[in-house]
Formats: sequence, structure tokens, C-alpha cells
Amino acid sequence: MPVFLTPGTIEDMTAVGGSEVLVLDEFRLHTADTVGAAARIVSGVSNDKRDPVPLLSSIDDPRDVAVLRTVAAEAPDTEGPRRDPTLDRLVATWQPVRRYRPRIAERARGAVSSSFRLAVTESGINDEQVSPSSAWVGEPSAGEPVALLLIGVPEGTHAGLLVLVGRNDPDPAASVRDRTSWPLPLSRALGVRVYEGCQGPVAPERTGA
Repeated sequence: MPVFLTPGTIEDMTAVGGSEVLVLDEFRLHTADTVGAAARIVSGVSNDKRDPVPLLSSIDDPRDVAVLRTVAAEAPDTEGPRRDPTLDRLVATWQPVRRYRPRIAERARGAVSSSFRLAVTESGINDEQVSPSSAWVGEPSAGEPVALLLIGVPEGTHAGLLVLVGRNDPDPAASVRDRTSWPLPLSRALGVRVYEGCQGPVAPERTGA
């Protein structure tokens, strides 16, 4: 369970509310985005000005990538990356679009995420009777610099979960390479797709999961 920057800094992330949903686009590139072409296109279509999530790459294969966006629940979703023909030429296959209702949306006051890790699964049954506040264990402390936590439940089914953790790191590339703060190599064996990435032009060195 992540811990936050300092005690008493957690507040609701008002950018994600009951009138908004999380939209997940997963797709496979022809080649890994080592020069950042796909990442720049994704950044250009993001409408989240406060804590935008960059293009995230799978820890199992960097050709598999994901984009997470916040959109209005009732409005047509026309701002996604799929509408960009330049990006489409880089894509080998698109996965179905998935929409999630925010169950927990928290941020550390004044912190902006520099690196992100995303976990997605279709397994597990969500208990709608559990209060979101029960997900927190213990008191926040000055340990791992978590700036953002989003947990979403999929629309139209009781199974599955999405978890996004944003960290406020002085060296985001080093954070992405650091596998100690989350058991990332468990992804494929447990049926959990795990992605990671950082803001800015840094393309972190990757090793096998």
C-alpha cells in the first residue's frame, strides 16, 4: 500500500467526480516508442491539465502501451488518441476501449506526478458495499512520494479493477527503473497488465520483467 508525502496532505481530486469517467485505451505499436513519437501525439490530445498521464508502456513488452484519460460521463468521447491518423499509422492493433467509474480519486496537496504506474485486471469481484475510505491502511507517512491515486471499477460488469499511482520523484526515470516499490514482475502470471512511464522527454532504460 503506498504512503503519501506528509501526514494530512490528502485531498479529493476534484478533476474526477461523479460526472466523469476514466477511459483506458490500450494498443500495440509496430515498434517500441524509443524516440517518443507516439508519446508526443498522446500528450497533444490530453485534456487533463492538472495531472496528465503520459503514454505508459507495458513492463512485459514496450510495444504494448496504454493511455488513461478523464472524460465527461454523458458527452461523446471524441478526444481520444484513436482519432489521430498519425498515431494510427504507428499502431499494429487496438484493444477495446474500457471505461471505469472512479471509486477512489486522491492526490497529495501541491504535488504533481512525474512518474506513473498503472495496473489493470478483469479478475476479481468488486464489493459495492465497501466504503472507499476503508481502502486506506494506516496513517500517511513521509515514505514513498505518492502524489496521485486513482482506483476505477469498470462500467457494465462487477469484475475487474484499474489502479493508477502517480509519484512525485526528483528523478522520474530512476523511479520507473526501480522495481522495489511495487511487485511488478507478477503482472503476467496473475493476469494483471502493468504499465509504467514518466513525464518529459526521458526514455528510461528498460529491462526484462
